[in-house]
Amino acid sequence: MSDRLKWLVVLGGLALLLPGLPALLGVCGVAVMMLDGDPEALNFSLSWFLFLAVTLGGGGAIFFHGVRSLGGRSSGRLRLPPAWALGGGFFVALAVGLGLRSARLLALPGFPPVFVAAALLPPVAAVAWMMDRRPGDLTWRRAVVAFAAGATVSVGLILVLEVLLPGVVLALVWGLADLALPAVERLIDALAGGNVATALTSPGFLFAMIELAVIAPLVEEFVKPLVTLPLLKRLEHPRDALLIGAIAGAGFAVVENAIYAGLGLRLWAGILLVRALGAAIHRVGAGLTAWGWRELLRGRPGAGRRWLERYGLAVGIHALWNGGSLLVLTLVGANFFGRPQPEVDVLGVTAGGILLALLAVEGAAVWAGARALARRLLPSEAVLPERGTVSMERAVAVWALICLLVLVPVGLAALRSAW
Repeated sequence: MSDRLKWLVVLGGLALLLPGLPALLGVCGVAVMMLDGDPEALNFSLSWFLFLAVTLGGGGAIFFHGVRSLGGRSSGRLRLPPAWALGGGFFVALAVGLGLRSARLLALPGFPPVFVAAALLPPVAAVAWMMDRRPGDLTWRRAVVAFAAGATVSVGLILVLEVLLPGVVLALVWGLADLALPAVERLIDALAGGNVATALTSPGFLFAMIELAVIAPLVEEFVKPLVTLPLLKRLEHPRDALLIGAIAGAGFAVVENAIYAGLGLRLWAGILLVRALGAAIHRVGAGLTAWGWRELLRGRPGAGRRWLERYGLAVGIHALWNGGSLLVLTLVGANFFGRPQPEVDVLGVTAGGILLALLAVEGAAVWAGARALARRLLPSEAVLPERGTVSMERAVAVWALICLLVLVPVGLAALRSAW
């Protein structure tokens, strides 16, 4: 890495780090809200802790490793805990978080760190699953900077391109705003009234589907791996490019998980559980596109066509997941947030349950595909596991079966009863 690029990393980390320092004073505000019994204290403490994690955590990590790189300090080979341990930690975090939430005011000091841990563990587990304890040439420095940049720079770019820019367009073209905003309001009204048919045929549903299943995949799969471009040309093996892109995608996914679960805080555990099923989506998409970028930067013949194919595959996987998720939210959300309405079911499982099962199958397929792709890109000299070890693809199949037979109907019944 050139000195100019190292200085850019240092200055970028410092720019992200500095806004978090004044935010440390927010601990006083959280304490005052706790003592006053303010009902908004939990939301405030959660937002405050997440901001500190992104600025002080992400910016501090980038700054620290940039300074070490400038000083000529070497970095050790990346080693992550096994995916099963990270997955187990996720379920422990969910259990602890649910216990803290039941304590209400007493949960304020402990809930935000547990909440962020629950948002973080599934994406990291997906990276560990792909890596399969064979990090190649990846070091802690490269991984931490890619992860932190994905959680900060990529999130900022996507926020502008996916949220703010469409909002400006709607604001400038008043005719579009007059159509979109009332349509979204009618969709919300339909959900609140429990009217599934009206919700699915609402123009607001169409707007939401275009945003989630078209715009979001196109923007996110292009932007997420951009932070890895300075590294990609220097990586010797395609697998390293796949993994470094997946790590950047994991950083983005952690913040996205936290935002979605925070917006639906009453159902935060269910939201994170469903998103954990698709935890490999962002990793595979960013990894595929980064792999394509590496070939383009190295000037390989046909690299443009292969980049387009891999980017298109990443967008397609993401679009299928987002579209299915929106259908689940619409079908199930109308029952959660409004008056329960009769639904057509198959063998006692509602339409929402069937779609959740399909999402679980897609998520499991992407988990399996991620491991298979990373193994196929292993250098020829890499050592494969000894014969007799448990097949991880078989473990994925078992996980998908559990999702289909247990998690979906039990989870729906538990959530409906709780609501």
